[in-house]
Amino acid sequence: MLIGLRKLQGMLGDNSNKNTTGVDGVGQDFNLLDMLPVTAYGPTPLQHALITKEKGALKLKILYAEDEERLQKSTAMLMSCWGYDFDLASNGQDVVEYAKANEGGYDLCLMDVDMPIMNGCEATEMIRQKFQYFPIMGLSGNPQYKDKCLEIGMDDFLSKPCSPDELLAKINELTVKFEKLCFKDETIFLKKEMPMDQQHAQELRELKKQDLIKVKFDDVSGSEVVVHKNIINKIVQDFNIKKQFVSTFINRNPEKPTKCILFGNNCRMPQMYLDGEDYEGELQAENEEVKKYPSMILKAEEK
Repeated sequence: MLIGLRKLQGMLGDNSNKNTTGVDGVGQDFNLLDMLPVTAYGPTPLQHALITKEKGALKLKILYAEDEERLQKSTAMLMSCWGYDFDLASNGQDVVEYAKANEGGYDLCLMDVDMPIMNGCEATEMIRQKFQYFPIMGLSGNPQYKDKCLEIGMDDFLSKPCSPDELLAKINELTVKFEKLCFKDETIFLKKEMPMDQQHAQELRELKKQDLIKVKFDDVSGSEVVVHKNIINKIVQDFNIKKQFVSTFINRNPEKPTKCILFGNNCRMPQMYLDGEDYEGELQAENEEVKKYPSMILKAEEK
């Protein structure tokens, strides 16, 4: 049974010990008072959470492999204009060395296929064997290389020459990440993390096409939910601007849709199952609600 926010607030207000059943523990009961911080004198007053972004994670870092000097200069100029950090390699061996030096810490590799010393396919095979996953897109003037590139572990392929708009669209498509909310000292930190592997990355790209994102909560349960792309903006405003104690939203995972109740004081998030009729009603209401949160506002404007 879905418990609405108004009823939940009533339970908190009268210190009720009532339990309900959700997926926070998969079918186990949880006590709403367990969501509150506890001292020797009982539950402490709710504190407003503060949400902040992780520092130093705003720019994309790209590894660009190209042996032709003219293309090196033109593409490097584009990436500088787009605000990306990038490393430039002239052959596959350099690509592998950059990946080793940075421990695979790239958001994307643009990989020319035909390069001296070690070609792009050979470099990709070594990267996939030795380093953590990051997406790789093959580049070549020969479209017949596409199947080979995908077969050996590249994520996509783009024929050269291509327009700046085509290249930028591919970069935006391939550099998907999932959101992670970490709680510490009454502060919720927003982090973007790389997909675990190629399959995970493809799942995130398919969700992006539907205006959806995946969010992981760094709490005891380690819950993962699928939400509308604007929900993170809503959560931030609920806690930072409106000073609410909870933020509610819909987990749109088709296999187990739920109503989520995120507590700002400790980042705990009980969930309640939604049946078909309830889910459709909640979904329609939220689709209208999220239109109010097109962008992230971390703090209220000073008057």
